[in-house]
Amino acid sequence: KDDEPSTPPLPEEAPEAADAGDEAPEEAKIAFDELDTNHDGVIDLQEFAEGMPPPKPKTAGELRKEAEEKETKYWISWASMEKRVKQKRWLALSTSEDMTVKLWDFDDKKNTFRATLNGPLDGEHRVHEASIRVGAIDFQSHSAITAAMDGTLALWDIEAMEVKNSFLTGKYGPMLCLDADFARNRLITGTAEGMMCVWDAQRLSLLKAIQGHDGAKITVVKADFDQGRGLSGAQDGRLRVWDIETGDCVGTFDSHGDFVSFGLADFDQGRVLSAADDGSMFLWNLDTRKQLAVYEGHDDRINVIRADTERGLAITASDDETARVWEVSSGRCRGTLAGHAQAVRDVQADWAAEVQVAITCSDDRTIRMWELATFTCTGVLEGHQNRVNIIRARFDREPRMMVSCSTDYTMRLWNLDTMDCEEVMCAHSGKIVSLAT
Repeated sequence: KDDEPSTPPLPEEAPEAADAGDEAPEEAKIAFDELDTNHDGVIDLQEFAEGMPPPKPKTAGELRKEAEEKETKYWISWASMEKRVKQKRWLALSTSEDMTVKLWDFDDKKNTFRATLNGPLDGEHRVHEASIRVGAIDFQSHSAITAAMDGTLALWDIEAMEVKNSFLTGKYGPMLCLDADFARNRLITGTAEGMMCVWDAQRLSLLKAIQGHDGAKITVVKADFDQGRGLSGAQDGRLRVWDIETGDCVGTFDSHGDFVSFGLADFDQGRVLSAADDGSMFLWNLDTRKQLAVYEGHDDRINVIRADTERGLAITASDDETARVWEVSSGRCRGTLAGHAQAVRDVQADWAAEVQVAITCSDDRTIRMWELATFTCTGVLEGHQNRVNIIRARFDREPRMMVSCSTDYTMRLWNLDTMDCEEVMCAHSGKIVSLAT
C-alpha cells in the first residue's frame, strides 16, 4: 500500500460565476449613462475626457515649481547661467596669457572655476592661439566675446560652454581692446596695427574697417552705436572721434604728449576723460575737442580712471606709486593716496557709502584700503606672490567682497569686512590680463 501513488486532493470548487443576466448596481448604471453621451453603449476617449471634472487650479507655489522644472529640464548638473543670474550671484570671466578663458561663480562655496573656454577644438588647435588680451560678457544673452594677440575673435555661449562664432584670420593685427553692445549686436575693436574695426557681434562679420592711427597701437576704443559715434586713443598720443557708420574721422584731440593709456567717454553728455603715459589727464568736449579741465599731479603713467558722474568725482591709479581723487569739473585734486612702494595698477571706490572708501592694488604685491575723508590707509591685504594687477569689489553685498588677480597666476577672494582671504583660486597657468564682470 505504501507503494501505491497517493491521490492528490481535489481542488476547492470555484464560486459560481455571476449570472450574465444579473444587473450592475444602480450607481454604476447612472455613471455609465452620464459618460455615454451619444448613447451607443460605448464610452470613447472624448466622452471620457468631457465627463471628467475640471482640474483643480494650481497654487502659486505649484506654478513656480513647474516653471523652475521646465527651465532646468535641459540644464546639466551644475546650476545654469540663467539660474545664477536670477539669483544675482557674482559671476566673472577671466582671460589669460595661458590662452584660456575661465568662467567663475565667486558665490560657489567651493570657489572653483566653473568652466574653461578656448580648449582644444580637435585635440590640438584652439580658437585663440595666443594671449587673450580682453573679454566682454553679457549675462542676459548668455554670451561672451574674447579677443587675442593673434588677431582672433570668439563669441561664446556661456550656457552651453561652446564657441558660437569666430574670426580666425588675424588680418587686422593683434587685438588690444574692445567695446561691445550685445543688445544692439555691435562690437568695436582696436589693434596693434592701428586698425579700428566694427563688427556684427553675433556673426563676427566685419562691417567696417578703419585705418585709425597709421600703424600706432590702439589702446582705447569706445562707441555709442545708437549715435553712430566712436572714440579711439593710441600710442601716437592722439584721440580721435569717428562716425563709425561712414568711417570718417570727425576730429582729433592731441594735447597728450605720450601714449594714451586710458579713456572714458560719456557720449550723452559729450565728455571724455583721457590719460596718458606721461601722467597727463584731460577732460574735453567730444564735439569740439576743447579742453574743459586739466588734472595735474601724476608724473608717470596713469593706468586706470574710475569716475562717478553723479557725484562728479574720479579716482586714478598711476605708476608714480600713488592714487589721486579728483573733482571732475574743475580738475582739482582732493587728495593723494600714498603708501605703495611700487606702481599702482588698479583702484575701486565706494562713493555711495556713508564713509567713502577706496581700494588700490600694486606691483608691490599688496592691496590697500583707504578712507577717502582723510586719505589714510586703513588696512593692508597681503598674500599674492607677484604684482596685483586687477581688483574688482562688490560694495553692495553683505559682507563686502573683493576679488584680486595677480601675475602669480592666482585669483584671491577677500572679505573686506574681516580683511581675510577666503579663497585662493589657482586655475590659470599664465598671467591674468583681464576680468569682465
